[in-house]
Amino acid sequence: MSVDPSKRKSGGALLGDRIRMNAINNTRVYMRSMATRQSNLSLSASIGSALKILRLAGFDLIILETSGIGQSDTEVADFADISTYVMTPEYGAASQLEKIDMLDFAHNVVINKSDKPGAQDAVRDVRKQYQRNHELWDVSPEQLPIYPAIASQFNDPGVNLF
Repeated sequence: MSVDPSKRKSGGALLGDRIRMNAINNTRVYMRSMATRQSNLSLSASIGSALKILRLAGFDLIILETSGIGQSDTEVADFADISTYVMTPEYGAASQLEKIDMLDFAHNVVINKSDKPGAQDAVRDVRKQYQRNHELWDVSPEQLPIYPAIASQFNDPGVNLF
């Protein structure tokens, strides 16, 4: 399931994931995209019903992608058994990490575009923030589920590890 944002002015949504995923040709894979229908939400109000239908259809793995979330959107955590927050190194100052609510709920954090300048600093800062948020004082930061990755790179070690 892939959710795209609806524009506030027009109410329309591009549903770009549907366009990119139209080459899927496998009876074991079902891809559905839907619009949020509101500009300030990361999920559609219909997502709960859609997920129930997929479970009843017997899918054993369901991946739910939100439309992209900001600092306070954590509603995906209500629907996911395991949540992964994907971010880039360009979140601003380290103090901005305090505002990212998903760092409280995410089981895993992927820092995509980790080849960009400042990415290693971002990985270090996110590890520290994740450690604080989850009170994992006895776990070394390197053992936390923070994965630097370059998703556009084939066979990327970070993507493969995750």
